[in-house]
Amino acid sequence: MKSWLLRKGMVFRGERLVRSDVLVVEGEVAAISPDLTVDTAGELGIEEIDASDCLILPGFIDLHVHLREPGFTDKETVATGTEAAAAGGFTTVFAMPNTQPPLDSEAEVAAFSALCRRDQRISVLPIATATRGRRGTEPVDAAGLRSAGVLFFSDDGDGVPDDAIERVMQTIAAVDGIFINHCEYPAVTNARFHPQLPKEAEFKMLERDLAYVSTTGCRYHVPHVSCSESVELIRMAKERGLPVTAEVTPHHLLLTADDVRPPTGHFQMKPPLRTEADRQALLEGLRTGTIDTIATDHAPHGTEKECDDGSTQPFGVTGLETAFPALYTELVLPGVLSLETLICALTVGPAIVSGHNCSLVPGCVADLTVIDLIRTRSVSREAFYSRGTNSPFIGCVFRGWPILTLFQGKTAYRHCKE
Repeated sequence: MKSWLLRKGMVFRGERLVRSDVLVVEGEVAAISPDLTVDTAGELGIEEIDASDCLILPGFIDLHVHLREPGFTDKETVATGTEAAAAGGFTTVFAMPNTQPPLDSEAEVAAFSALCRRDQRISVLPIATATRGRRGTEPVDAAGLRSAGVLFFSDDGDGVPDDAIERVMQTIAAVDGIFINHCEYPAVTNARFHPQLPKEAEFKMLERDLAYVSTTGCRYHVPHVSCSESVELIRMAKERGLPVTAEVTPHHLLLTADDVRPPTGHFQMKPPLRTEADRQALLEGLRTGTIDTIATDHAPHGTEKECDDGSTQPFGVTGLETAFPALYTELVLPGVLSLETLICALTVGPAIVSGHNCSLVPGCVADLTVIDLIRTRSVSREAFYSRGTNSPFIGCVFRGWPILTLFQGKTAYRHCKE
């Protein structure tokens, strides 16, 4: 196995950035020190990289991706999706279960896990459905799925309806799982773009769910928060000590409904882009810790998103490869968000929610990414590793791109200079 000596990078340790060298040997971080001496680096097969303009970070963790496999491999596969993840600096992703068939049983989860072991470039962990067949009626066998290693349960894409929500949350609470509900009341939703997908569809269902969190004790993770009312509900729930965490996407942090332009299908997502006031509330929620993580909600589609005005187009954004450079360029460089806050939201936050370890310390598995803060390039769909091309950032010029991602010490992604 190849070994690495990363020289003079800014290493993220203890939620601080410290300039150090990092030595990776046999799949582990062997040493971290300001001035490592490796006299026989060449003889030992150690490749040295000048990381003086770079960050050396724990591999990012994404709690919310759609890999489309099984069932929709024309849009993405485990292989292409994890290539895209590695290119974006991610070493662990959690895959949503709205596949065909859906991941609603131990057998389906086992089959998906076997597929991942064969094709993944990084770690893929399955999320199971909350109800059988994602039909919103009968809860899944949460105990069996927990024994198979599942932590999260979600019917993502559809919210669990009123007549099933209490039973679902009781079932998940009984096995100490975490419920992720797609907060969208269909009765409130009557069209596709903002403002016809009103924020009430989100925060009214969230308000309902939090009442059941209080009575069931179910751990609850709020996906893709998009409006100020939801941020306030989450803040109050945390103040009450409820077991609630939350995520926000890069596109909701960076864009509003006023940014929608042709091809409008690239801006067609759920929940929709909202107002500048909502965007500011999301940023403040992230700064204060009300929102715990950034998750991409990577949902790849192809050129069908460019065929008309978007009114009949599928929802979703291709997001794994652009997450860090977009947020670094648009939020960190102008001073809107601290670099440490951004890094924590992609590493420490999701690690705490999911029970993972993401510390860079000697002896740990070498899941890490190296970000070149000087590297600048435009977003091009031709350069995507993902099969998805539906990005609202096509043509944007961003700084701060990953140049190396190691998964268990092996090269999952390496930038080849143009």
